[in-house]
Amino acid sequence: MNTSAVRIDADNVTEQVSERVEEEVDEHPWLERLARFGWIAKGVVYGLMGITAFAIGRRRPTSDDASPEGAIGQLRSTPFGTALIWVLAIGLALYVVWRLLTAALVRGNDVKCWLERVGYLFSAGFYAVLAFTAVTAVINGKEAKDENSVERLSGWMLSNPVGRWALLAAGIVMVGIGIFFIVDRGIKKSFLDDLDFEDAPEAERKAVTTAGTVGWISRGVATAAVGFFVAQAAWRYDARDARGFDNAFRELATHQIGSITVILTGLALVVYGVFCALIVRHLDLDKVS
Repeated sequence: MNTSAVRIDADNVTEQVSERVEEEVDEHPWLERLARFGWIAKGVVYGLMGITAFAIGRRRPTSDDASPEGAIGQLRSTPFGTALIWVLAIGLALYVVWRLLTAALVRGNDVKCWLERVGYLFSAGFYAVLAFTAVTAVINGKEAKDENSVERLSGWMLSNPVGRWALLAAGIVMVGIGIFFIVDRGIKKSFLDDLDFEDAPEAERKAVTTAGTVGWISRGVATAAVGFFVAQAAWRYDARDARGFDNAFRELATHQIGSITVILTGLALVVYGVFCALIVRHLDLDKVS
């Protein structure tokens, strides 16, 4: 089979998909505006994670989980908790829609484009599961906590040799993603490429830039920490070494330097939550393509 012909067909398919989605968004502008508000729900999740991580770093006793699932669980104990979880679930579903749209609008078939698509689709899948977790918590009347999901998954994968190496690869990938967040999103500030600041005052631009830089670096640190513990579990062939977000923070907080790191990361995650709310009106789907 002619590889150039296959490449042309692939280019045509992705181009047609992008054009079709772009047409739908142009014909139904409310879809983009509605999907933007999913970022607020995402911000709430990371803000609550940050507050719990801050308490863990200060070695304050807390039964809350510093994880996305744990953030949802924290809402149940608040006034109107059930209603708030429903609102959060709807918001997360809207964020899933946003991520699916961004994945469809990516043009091109080089490695970078496909990595972007896969990243957007993975993000959509993760938050879809999180939204489902929230809805399930409301329907079943249970707390939507992170019941050591990373540890359970690690134990299952370590039950066979192939799973061990797959887990090691997953941990290394998570570390890589964390470093990418720190360098590309945080230090290089590539997140600004997705925003439209045409009518924004200078003070708002600076606030968004600062919050985004701090927030993305904190996400990178948290993600890399989880990836490290997952890879360590695979390398040592011991699921007890695996850590989710919550247990990774708790493990780090047992050391003086680690405790300070967790405190700073917790504060930065709260800043990232604020950043998600600040950028809602500046998000621009057109800049994705």
